[in-house]
Amino acid sequence: MIDAPIEAIRIIFILIHQAKSVNFNQPRAPYTPSLFEEEFLSRDNTFANFIIPTELISPSRNVQRIEKALHLLIQRTLRTVVQKNSKGEEIRSVIPLIANNSFTRGKVYLEVNSYWLEKMANIEFYNDVLFNLAYNIPNTQQIFFALWLRSIPMYKDAEFKKETYTSWTQINIETLKKKFSLEGRDKDYISEKFLKPIQAKLYEFNDRSFAFTYKNGTYYIIALDVNRNKILERLKPENAYKAKVKYQINYLQRRHKIDKDSLEHIETIYLNSSADMELMNDAYDNLKKSVRKQDIKMTDLTGLKFLAKWQVEIQNQYENSEKFKQFPKGYPKLITSE
Repeated sequence: MIDAPIEAIRIIFILIHQAKSVNFNQPRAPYTPSLFEEEFLSRDNTFANFIIPTELISPSRNVQRIEKALHLLIQRTLRTVVQKNSKGEEIRSVIPLIANNSFTRGKVYLEVNSYWLEKMANIEFYNDVLFNLAYNIPNTQQIFFALWLRSIPMYKDAEFKKETYTSWTQINIETLKKKFSLEGRDKDYISEKFLKPIQAKLYEFNDRSFAFTYKNGTYYIIALDVNRNKILERLKPENAYKAKVKYQINYLQRRHKIDKDSLEHIETIYLNSSADMELMNDAYDNLKKSVRKQDIKMTDLTGLKFLAKWQVEIQNQYENSEKFKQFPKGYPKLITSE
């Protein structure tokens, strides 16, 4: 499910939210399908009906994406359930999360089996903050990481000390890759483009974020109470972005020996526009692909030679953007002497 579209995750969260409402679940009382049990165990299935506004699943009301999400939820949630009814009869059923569905541009109509209704109603860690994450962080990998974060211990000391990392939750880098569909990615990518962006977003939108460090093929991760650990200024989105910029600048200097004035110019571009930084990073990735085909190392490109080739890729990337139509010369310019 980690590769599922965000619409599928929203549907699940909406159903959990409704299943845990007073309509199905009395406060602090576990849900049991007593109203459905005999019928469920004497026929094949019993269902609860849900009606969901399409804009709650897809704010743009993208019918194709909603349809894809529904198909995926039907295909990937099939479970074989074996139970006995009061007559001692064994009943075997193959049950998807969503049994039947139909939708218009305005509403989605779903039938959910009581087996799944019980499962959803008894999820303990769910809360409204998690529900909102599916809208504030529309990335399935990051949502799954936020859910996983609720399964690991929270940092308890009043003062945060990173040197205590050896007592944090340990996860091998290969295990983390497999768990969050990051196969083929290296440590730099995982730390800078996966973990740090999630860290900043969870600080802004969740009730817990996390700290992490890496050593000898293992990540050490600890959950942090956002309200209790406001002292961790570096996790604030604006400071996290500055730290990301600083990392990018150091990376460029280390690999491509760029002169000080050019580095300061690039840093200014990054700090002034995250969109320009994203475009420049995409262009850099394209340059890496091009260089590999020529059997050249990226580190062989240094100084002005590197900047000139990167500039060409930036212009090509910019020409494929919407802004090019309005501002043909609006691409970031790297060489300050021009």
